[in-house]
Amino acid sequence: MATGPRWGCRSPGGEWPSPARRDRALEPREAPGWRGAMKGPKVLTVALALLTLLALKAYVEWSEEQPEPLPAQHPTQLLPPELLEVDPAGLNSSLQRLRGSIPQADAYWNRQQHQLFRALEWGLANGSWDCRAGLAVAAEIRDFASYPEQHRRFVLHAGCRRFPLLLNQPHKCAGSRPFLLLAIKSQPGHFAARQAVRETWGQEGAPGGQAVRTLFLLGTAHGPHQPDLRQLVAHEGQAFGDLLVWDFEDTFFNLTLKDFLFLGWAAAHCPHARFVLKGDDDVFVNTPQVLAFLAGLEPARAETLYTGQVMANASPFRLAQSKYFIPESFYEGPYPAYAGGGGYIFAGRLLRPLLLMAQHVAFYPIDDVYAGLCFQGLGVPAQAHPAFQTLDIPEKDRDDPCAHRRLLLVHRRSPQQTLRLWRLLQDPQLQC
Repeated sequence: MATGPRWGCRSPGGEWPSPARRDRALEPREAPGWRGAMKGPKVLTVALALLTLLALKAYVEWSEEQPEPLPAQHPTQLLPPELLEVDPAGLNSSLQRLRGSIPQADAYWNRQQHQLFRALEWGLANGSWDCRAGLAVAAEIRDFASYPEQHRRFVLHAGCRRFPLLLNQPHKCAGSRPFLLLAIKSQPGHFAARQAVRETWGQEGAPGGQAVRTLFLLGTAHGPHQPDLRQLVAHEGQAFGDLLVWDFEDTFFNLTLKDFLFLGWAAAHCPHARFVLKGDDDVFVNTPQVLAFLAGLEPARAETLYTGQVMANASPFRLAQSKYFIPESFYEGPYPAYAGGGGYIFAGRLLRPLLLMAQHVAFYPIDDVYAGLCFQGLGVPAQAHPAFQTLDIPEKDRDDPCAHRRLLLVHRRSPQQTLRLWRLLQDPQLQC
């Protein structure tokens, strides 16, 4: 398999060039004896030639850092053209509810998103994105040099939205219509977590006639110092038929990209799933309770479902030590109400509308916030459900099966805890 990391574009020495250093690099040099030897048009011609050569050199260096093309046996995932067709007027009307919630501010993301709104009004937006893997984007942020490395990488590559699908499961939803599609975010090295899910709450089948299908969503290994797990992951995918693997680095800030690529896959290969559960591979899901909850929904609610543990009145973390840190120069304003990304459920009929909406919403580094923005654009509110505990439950109850009996989903369980809890909950002798 070829690898094509999403991140890159540093200087040859591995450092991020400062704006002043970049400016000096583009200044034409004056060799001894030039002054007076060339005047007027000749000086201008030589200067333009030097700048052209410098630009060509920069382009060649940039091209060399781009992802390698995928071998012929692994075709790049392309969305059917009909999935990219949308009525600009209708989409613009839907985006007005999102537009009103995003402040007009000097922060980079705010400016970028409002530019998208204006472009759509003028009929210029068509769902395509420019993968600007270069330092030109950094010039739009006044304090870019002070950003942590993962934030700088995100800014430089946030326009990159098309990546090869190395391992596909195109027939996962063939046959009977899935009642519940489990789309589980994982990482290449999380073999034990995936196996624990397969043996417990992620078992495929049709309990009570409700078909359940399971997929794990992966990128490739992250960072140059990670072991090469591609062959092991490929073998696992062939053995279980439940892995989707894209050719981008599997990092925290790339979870938004992973969600976006999954929407494209699902719209193409599983558009008729009744419900979708998006979650992490370290959650514990009480699948029988989830199926009973979904089966009992009123039709109107089932068609527009977006539920989980809702984060309301949230704002960006401004402490640089936080995993969720967002610089003020990147985003200003509150967050929309959103379901915690550890695990939430939404109606399958929203897959295509979400994909179309996401085509016109700038990537945000926190994946569940980005999902909340897209749902808000669709006018689908996040519905709080007390049986979703993505922030976990009290420590004393973490190993108690009775505390999990009425829950739908709880976050942060080890593979061993998952197996133990599942077996205890299946025990007909369990008394609570």
